[in-house]
Amino acid sequence: MKAKSAFAAAILLSVIALFGQTIVERTFVMRAETTTVDPYTGMTHTCVLVYPDGRYRMERSFQSNSGGDPDTKVYLDSLPDADLKALQSVLEDRAFVDIKTAPAHGGIIKDMDTLAVTVPREHTMQNLNFNNAAERKPYEKGLKPFQNFLKNLLKRKVQASKGEKGNNCEPPRVLYRSQGMTPMPDSEQ
Repeated sequence: MKAKSAFAAAILLSVIALFGQTIVERTFVMRAETTTVDPYTGMTHTCVLVYPDGRYRMERSFQSNSGGDPDTKVYLDSLPDADLKALQSVLEDRAFVDIKTAPAHGGIIKDMDTLAVTVPREHTMQNLNFNNAAERKPYEKGLKPFQNFLKNLLKRKVQASKGEKGNNCEPPRVLYRSQGMTPMPDSEQ
């Protein structure tokens, strides 16, 4: 009986080791986006993507109520080391890590003031989605330091990059490695 239990345990551990995945490299620290609507003028969409070395990409788009193409500006800059460390500290704070929200859903949103945040974690992506301030209220303590960081980042004086096209701050692909196996090239995933 002990031999059967040991054999079953060995098989279970082998299966876990074979299919367990860990992130090989974090290709970004976080991605955030906000959308606000002014009923008189139009909609403003802002996204930010921060890389591990402190570089960041920010895009601001404004869509007028009168129609036409959105006006998008792209900003490329780097965070000072102290700001990057502060951001990482905010993202690793237990109050922030423990926030769980439902996936984003469509429909009419009352008092639209969205906030979406994606943070790569060791074995998963933390995705936070809030449609308005009322949805953020229960998580205020954990979100406040992050919102302060984002507000300060948006205030930075950075020249818009000429010729840079918007891509909605699309993050690079995250690479995974299965334990005991060679990672697949990006084109095969």
